[in-house]
Amino acid sequence: MHLFNKLRTQLNEKPYIIAIFITVFIILWMMSGGSSANEQSTSESQQRIAKVKVETLHAKPINRSLQLYGRTEPNKVARVAARQEGEVIEILVKEGQFVEQGTVILKLDKSDLDSQITAAKALLEQSEVEYQGALKLKQKGLNDQSALARAKASLEQAKASLANLELSLKRTEIKAPFSGVINQRLVELGDYLGRGDPILELADLNPLVVRADVTQKEVMGLSVGQSVSGLFINNKTYSGKIRYIASVADEGTNTFKIEAAFDNPNMQYRAGFSTQLDITYDEVNAIHLSPAFMALDEDGNIGVKTVDNNNRVVFSPIDVVKSEASGVWMAGLGESANVITLGQGFVRIGDTVEPVFANEQE
Repeated sequence: MHLFNKLRTQLNEKPYIIAIFITVFIILWMMSGGSSANEQSTSESQQRIAKVKVETLHAKPINRSLQLYGRTEPNKVARVAARQEGEVIEILVKEGQFVEQGTVILKLDKSDLDSQITAAKALLEQSEVEYQGALKLKQKGLNDQSALARAKASLEQAKASLANLELSLKRTEIKAPFSGVINQRLVELGDYLGRGDPILELADLNPLVVRADVTQKEVMGLSVGQSVSGLFINNKTYSGKIRYIASVADEGTNTFKIEAAFDNPNMQYRAGFSTQLDITYDEVNAIHLSPAFMALDEDGNIGVKTVDNNNRVVFSPIDVVKSEASGVWMAGLGESANVITLGQGFVRIGDTVEPVFANEQE
């Protein structure tokens, strides 16, 4: 009791001793706590390795394919024009009608061409007689060479005049220059046409042509005559061939135009429909990937994240071989790959992860 009173007296006289004691206690407590927290943090960081779901996918031989989108167009289109003056007296076709090559589609008034041809034939007959007479006289030495030449010129002129009139008569019947569909008629009954006036627009839809644009990389694998398939508006696929590849790229888009031709014997398909073209290349080993397995790298490139033998995350950019509704076939992953199928968005390239394979129980 005496010792306690003495200690209290000293503390009252020297209160800074209490402050020193409290300060030392707090420092020791903080050092003890900080060390414990560091040990706990280190322990937690060692245990904080992400788990990801992984599935081993195996490659299969797949034909590399290219999908393009274009539109159907006619094989050729022509605007048929009059080559003879005259009034339209008969129209034998309707818009939308299919006509064979050589079919008469319109008739013009013949005017007096028939009588002119009759007169030209008589003049030709006369010129022929005169030429034969001049020739006989020349052979007997009763005529000179110039007289024979004049008779010959008159004969040839008569032949040319008759041929010109017969051609004009023939041109009063306008015929289809090729088989096709009357896309647009530009004249009516009673119209008077001059030479060069348009009559109608004729479109050839067999073969039906699909035009599309390809990139510099894609055009390297294409060739004229290469087989293609086209998905038309009726959701049916038809076979065709590439018939044209541009040699010069478009300056605006830096792409190359190609044309694929498809048989259309009954003209059942029209021009202007959107069409999907599928072109098959060589065979490569590829792995089928669902869109859900896709991920982005730090630069925003689309690819897939896999796990290597050291359980580190590896990123592979997309090399699409073939696209399907269920996903894409991707090359460049080898014969097999451990693809992260769940959790790829929460790990970075180079991270060490704990893979949980799809056939394992978590």
